Amino acid sequence: MDLNKNYSFFSIPLAYIMVVGAETYGKMLALKQVDNANPRQFHDTIAKSEKVDKITKGRILRSHHAATNGYETLPLFTGAIIASNIAGVPVSTVNLLSLAYLGSRALYNVIYIHLQDNRKFAPARSLAWVASVGCWFTLYIQAGLGALRAS
Repeated sequence: MDLNKNYSFFSIPLAYIMVVGAETYGKMLALKQVDNANPRQFHDTIAKSEKVDKITKGRILRSHHAATNGYETLPLFTGAIIASNIAGVPVSTVNLLSLAYLGSRALYNVIYIHLQDNRKFAPARSLAWVASVGCWFTLYIQAGLGALRAS
């Protein structure tokens, strides 16, 4: 992959797919519990269900929370990609930070959904989250510095 070609805009839909994927994964774990006529009650139904074992229930609920967290950060990441491209941040920098964001979000999802059965992994999840925030935060700083240079 030539990082001097701008792939950063592709990272936005990929980030969205990762968010939706986390939510979808959780629903696939208890597909029989999904009421398509009342989908927003799914997580309440799972939380109260005696048909779903504790580990699976935890993973279902954590997949929802991972998705919620992804939805919260996605607009900030999207804005960072747009701002850094408009401000003329070097393409290789934008590409690397967008890839790092995707990687840290993927790691966050895996740790949170699967490894969080063991609470000792909580610090690793937090570190992955901080890394993802650091990526878009750095993109905004680079965009701001680029705008300052241009003015």
